[in-house]
Amino acid sequence: MTLYIGTSGYAYKEWKPDFYPADTPQKSFLEHYARTLSACEINATFYRLQSEQTFAKWAAQTPQSFRFSLKAHRGLTHGKSIAPGPESRGLLDTFLKGAAVLGPQLGVILFQFPPYRRRDDSQLDALMDALPAGVRVAFEFRHESWESPEVTAHIAERGGTVCISETKGEAPASLPPGPHAYIRLRTDRYSQEKRAAWLSLLQTEASTRDVFCFAKHEGIPAGDPLGGVGLAVWLCAQVAGS
Repeated sequence: MTLYIGTSGYAYKEWKPDFYPADTPQKSFLEHYARTLSACEINATFYRLQSEQTFAKWAAQTPQSFRFSLKAHRGLTHGKSIAPGPESRGLLDTFLKGAAVLGPQLGVILFQFPPYRRRDDSQLDALMDALPAGVRVAFEFRHESWESPEVTAHIAERGGTVCISETKGEAPASLPPGPHAYIRLRTDRYSQEKRAAWLSLLQTEASTRDVFCFAKHEGIPAGDPLGGVGLAVWLCAQVAGS
């Protein structure tokens, strides 16, 4: 099993010179990023469909061991229903066709729902029914109605997991069930003790399944090892040295 660590995106000029050397051209950002970190959560796929050529270019610029997690297009998560209808089913098929170009480098597809999206088990099942076998998915719910052990257990039974979007710094005792785990570390800055607690939890969870962990990408100096890309770099270094 593997622990994949990165940030939400990579194309940030403000990471110079602490992460990207000052003379690194933007076209080389991803290649440099992948030398240090093992995964990247792509936010651009939420806003617009990417061409198959773009996915192929990303795969070519990174090692085979690198993983891309893609945020599902907003048309699939922010419409009237999350159950695929005639229009959204076409969007889903197009989205998945592009993602498939990544091959084994496709990590997880993250479905991030808006705060107004209330629990609807039948709609969620319809969405999962529309997904092809073998595609790993995570669901980030932001309405409290979804906060139920029944929901997390049902998603895990169907081969997905609930995404933890952590904003208080505290590491839980365990991560939601499923064949893989997905964590978004959204706290700006962690104490050394809390950072160590997260490292321990991630390594423990990764001993039995693949774990995907993404640090916050904005508003934090790139050289700070307690937050943002600096935290991701620190976590990767600890994993590599263990």
